Amino acid sequence: MNILGISRGTKFSPNLANSDAAIFATVVEELKGLGHEVKTIHEDEILQYDYTPFDRIFTMARDGESLETLRVELSKETLQKFINSIAGALTCTNKSSVAAIMLEAGIPQPNFCNGQKRTLLKSFVENYNELNVPIWLKNSDSSAITADDTIFCQTEEECRNALLNFESRGVDTWIAQEHQKGDLIKFYGVEGTDFFHWNYASSGHSKFGHEKINGKEKGYRFNAENIKRYADLMAKKLSVPIYGGDVIIDEEGHFWFIDFNDFPSFSICRSEAAKAIAERIIQ
Repeated sequence: MNILGISRGTKFSPNLANSDAAIFATVVEELKGLGHEVKTIHEDEILQYDYTPFDRIFTMARDGESLETLRVELSKETLQKFINSIAGALTCTNKSSVAAIMLEAGIPQPNFCNGQKRTLLKSFVENYNELNVPIWLKNSDSSAITADDTIFCQTEEECRNALLNFESRGVDTWIAQEHQKGDLIKFYGVEGTDFFHWNYASSGHSKFGHEKINGKEKGYRFNAENIKRYADLMAKKLSVPIYGGDVIIDEEGHFWFIDFNDFPSFSICRSEAAKAIAERIIQ
């Protein structure tokens, strides 16, 4: 096969640029080792590139404006070559959209409400009583690229200050999500393969240090196969077979999805993940 790989811009790899580059390079080597021709470009080049010669295209790009341009301008036939899909990658950059799809699919997640800039504080006041503090306020406009895109709030005053922070930065949409106590688990998977890896957040790399809010894990028992089943369901709905995310496990083994992302760095399981990703690309 003739395969194109698109690497991720460092802007969208806060504190993880080396890890994102490493999984990309490892996947490229896996594909070449299987006898495929692989060309690579940076996501800064995606609007000026001709995609017609390629049989498959795997992308880590996350620039919303560029991805939206491709989604509109490329033919349906060309868009079908992309793994992960452009539409799915765009959806993953919007936390409100991800939460809505999880809700529709019956995937367990904390209670949440959405808001928009034009009714920023007004809509928060109207919906505040529907949620139990503490809560997380998350920027829904794009992937998190700074620590202030996800803010932990323990009081109404902290929530108001966080929303004012969003407003001052020009954030148009946000999601408020109840905090869940329990063990924080990070998971990584490739839908369509047997690959699925999980680890406690404390044993992996942290983007912004938010994981410390949940404290040291207690080792609560849970069924990882159920998490994979829901994660694969989400991956199918988004056409994002290469994925990662976070779940909270409580003392009874119940779990809640709190994040779902396209093409994470897989830094803690890179070698095994790269083999599964290469397998999925050539399926």
